[in-house]
Amino acid sequence: MQWASDSTDLWAPDSGRSDLWASDSKGRLILGRAVELFLAAKAAEGASPRTIEWYGMILSRLVRALSHDRSVDGLDPAELRAWLVELRTTLAPVSVAGYVRTLRVLGNWLAAEGLAHAAALRGLRRPRVPHKVIEPVADDVLRRLLAVCTVRDRAIVLLMIDTGLRVSEVAAIRLGDLRPDGTLKVRGKGSRERIVPVGSTARQAIVRYLGQRGPGQPDDALFLGRKGEISARGLQHMLRRLKARVGVTGRLSPHSLRHTFARSYLVNGGDAFSLQRILGHTTLDMVKRYVALADVDLVTRHAMASPADRLANDVRR
Repeated sequence: MQWASDSTDLWAPDSGRSDLWASDSKGRLILGRAVELFLAAKAAEGASPRTIEWYGMILSRLVRALSHDRSVDGLDPAELRAWLVELRTTLAPVSVAGYVRTLRVLGNWLAAEGLAHAAALRGLRRPRVPHKVIEPVADDVLRRLLAVCTVRDRAIVLLMIDTGLRVSEVAAIRLGDLRPDGTLKVRGKGSRERIVPVGSTARQAIVRYLGQRGPGQPDDALFLGRKGEISARGLQHMLRRLKARVGVTGRLSPHSLRHTFARSYLVNGGDAFSLQRILGHTTLDMVKRYVALADVDLVTRHAMASPADRLANDVRR
């Protein structure tokens, strides 16, 4: 095949562009274009919209901070670290760790695709994140909360307490996800599906809500707001409204209800492996934190099994 010297065919040997991926003077991939390619690839791979939105938010901040036209391979590790240190003035350590994970994912993807070495991105070290004991929501607070709930809100709160679902997972439940055996099909992170058991109290609350909600199609959202299906943000707002009504001053959020479920499940005899499946965690790392949370009851358990106390009691006898 013969190509004209000014051919517009991008496969022609003299298409006029030395590097179709970059526009800097040395023909290297620039940061803004790298981010565009990465997000498009993740969308094509089937990453969830929430994941792509998260990546996009972090990487757009990176591009604004370091410039759209910076060469990826020209990034300096010191300036990346300086930017992360600056973020720590406004973000929690766990959030900064999420930024680092995203930058490393971008760097590893660019290297795997042969688009850039991305050594500065790939070489970032994960920051240490302090592991704090996550306090569960007290039972009396939950009872006060349920006492002021509407039929819909009661079904939502009981479902979250009973299953530990993420707020995004609750918002995504369709009518067709309610299985005849009383379990629930849940779409979690990475579009992974799992089956979650639901207790009788939460099931009865949902059945009561369904009677109020009315019939629908299998693809219709289970929980509705004033303008159609309720969003994750709408669920968060609902909990803030309930919190204000009962005068709760401590932490009360969808995520704290998830922690509360995990602790209660373990304290009442559940095991870590089944908890991992119910919560939709791919590893046991987070579950280990829930195990530590359940060990808040160590004082009670120790009082029941203390070797020294047992010896003392034997002596008294």
